[in-house]
Amino acid sequence: MKTRRITLALSAAFAALFLSLFAAGDRIPVAALNDDVFITIDSGELRELGKTEGLGTLSGRMEILSEANGVAVVRIGESDIEALSGAMHKHHHKCAGFIWHPTEEDALRSALRADPFGSPSRLVDYTIDNQTNVAPLLPMVQELPIRQMILDLSSYDTRRHDSETGQQSAAYINFKWTAMTNGRDDISVSTYGHPGNVTPQPSVVMTIEGTESPDEYVILGGHQDSINRNGSALLAPGADDNASGIASLTEAIRVIVESGFRPKKTVQFMAYAAEEVGLRGSRNIAQAYLDNNTNVIGVLQLDMTNYTEDPNTDFALITDWTNADQNQFIRDLVAAYLPDHTIVNAQCGYACSDHAAWHERNFAASFPHEATFAANNDSIHTINDTISLSNNNAEHALKYSKLALAYIGELAKGSAEAAPSGRAVFDFDGDAKTDVSVFRANASGIQGPEGSGSQWWLMRSSDQGTRGLAFGSPDDVPASADFTGDGKADVAFFRPSSGEWYVLRSEDDSFFAFPFGSPGDVPAPGDFDGDGKADPAVFRPSSATWFILRSSDSGLTVVPFGVNGDKPTVADFDGDGSDDVAIYRPSVNQFWQLRSTDGAIGYQFGSAGDRTAVGDWTGDGKADVAFYRPSTSEWFVIRSEDSSFYAFPWGASGDVPSPGDYDGDGMTDPAVWRPSDRTWYIFGSTSGFSAVLFGADGDLPLPSSASVD
Repeated sequence: MKTRRITLALSAAFAALFLSLFAAGDRIPVAALNDDVFITIDSGELRELGKTEGLGTLSGRMEILSEANGVAVVRIGESDIEALSGAMHKHHHKCAGFIWHPTEEDALRSALRADPFGSPSRLVDYTIDNQTNVAPLLPMVQELPIRQMILDLSSYDTRRHDSETGQQSAAYINFKWTAMTNGRDDISVSTYGHPGNVTPQPSVVMTIEGTESPDEYVILGGHQDSINRNGSALLAPGADDNASGIASLTEAIRVIVESGFRPKKTVQFMAYAAEEVGLRGSRNIAQAYLDNNTNVIGVLQLDMTNYTEDPNTDFALITDWTNADQNQFIRDLVAAYLPDHTIVNAQCGYACSDHAAWHERNFAASFPHEATFAANNDSIHTINDTISLSNNNAEHALKYSKLALAYIGELAKGSAEAAPSGRAVFDFDGDAKTDVSVFRANASGIQGPEGSGSQWWLMRSSDQGTRGLAFGSPDDVPASADFTGDGKADVAFFRPSSGEWYVLRSEDDSFFAFPFGSPGDVPAPGDFDGDGKADPAVFRPSSATWFILRSSDSGLTVVPFGVNGDKPTVADFDGDGSDDVAIYRPSVNQFWQLRSTDGAIGYQFGSAGDRTAVGDWTGDGKADVAFYRPSTSEWFVIRSEDSSFYAFPWGASGDVPSPGDYDGDGMTDPAVWRPSDRTWYIFGSTSGFSAVLFGADGDLPLPSSASVD
């Protein structure tokens, strides 16, 4: 190792960048200032910068202190880091390309242990034998949530680590991941604060505790920050670099939560802070894990996943500064789970992304990249790094979500819990998700039984296919529920004029009809006996009495509950698997429930004009009292856990509230149908925002039929 202080021979054009480097001995060319920091950088690449033109200017406070293993230890002014980052990208196509260090001594140690192809002794036997649990996860990956997350993150002016919007975007990731995992007691999300001299931007860490080996850690990460190489005040959308990587990870999280997958080893997802200015967040975390002897058995880095100019390359696996054994495991995963995809080798040099922070500390790290550097995205670190460069879709990034799931499933192992048993309301295809659907009272053009004058239109969430059915008359009241117990809602209605029920079986489109009730009764079907089948039931306002026809034994249950003027709000409020008799009393804004486990309970909640929106909003298996306020487009929810309430805006004037579990995570999602543009606006608790054009003027959105004024 060279221990004396050295300088580089620089061209005249580049001399302005390093104004005061001297070749003489130990003289310090510029006095150290309070904001000087230490970095390590590839010596050859730094010399190459000295031969180039047009890189802008540094302040001159840059000094090469020593060199080892082809890595230079440099002191540089904090204010010059951005210019150096821009130069490294422009001429070496790198994010950062250097590592920040808190002290000169730490930087020296880093240079001494630098080895691009060094690998720790094998820590784990890489096996691919969990196909039964992994294979079902991959088809669950969807392009739309990935695209939306890219759009969400790139909507910030910049995610620069020391900007206000950089803190806001970190808070958004924390909020998003927390909302997605609500209801899973094995998952936690937290911010990871870094020392003030590192970065004000926190990293975000999600932890899924392992069921069998919680002390073994599998880590997947990507950096959250963005930068514009032309100036800190300029826009830096960073759609590809690296909103795409965070979006790919977020979609993997959604699938894990939705499927109920529980890993045997602890899995952590990390959105690293301040990568663009020296891998600061990942370096700080990796060092802490090393100091604490955390048993990390594998690290996967996703940095830029959604751009390529080479249609023949799906994954470019970085082979330098990564672990050779784990890299082969990545190739094997692609062959086993994504056999139609191609994977090629590539190199990116020193400190090109956060994997290097882990590799330097002898953790096994791998970095599958979106493309080889010959087909790299030249617009990163500029205002032009938007999703339009990827044809406004996330099809390429989708592959990386699938690879991440395969990596988790085979390195952390684990299995999925039993899927929900079709308890989502208005789930017509049995995938445990509410389907966008409407009842068209006055319609023509489709033939149906008994001279039907009404139509039902359904959009299946499982495949986005649509279907129209003619069934019923304009005065009929929709009463869809799973009457046959096959896990799918049946198209059904109640005819108030005759007290008859008509059910179109989801299994074969045959229908049956039967009398139950009287004119003036209000239909209120639900699974009151807990056998997995909806029971026909009516509330009779004249006597405030419930009549329930049990599907389990065809017996009749008669329950006096309520007063004249009450409106049914059937749901499982106590989480015992059976729906409860319940009403909303609009005259005094009260909710009353007759729970099957602990009797009657009432809530004073709401104001005149509110519409009920009962559902399991918190994902604890119990329905929550809730309503939508049309006058302000706000939603109000009383948590079943502790009777506290929260409120949030969603919708606009004239919207029809249509809540349901649209993403199948067991939590009710706010949704509205807007008659003015015939569009559904849905905010999934795990899938995020979506807008679906479906319906026609005069339609009744079926999920709204469970809502009462």
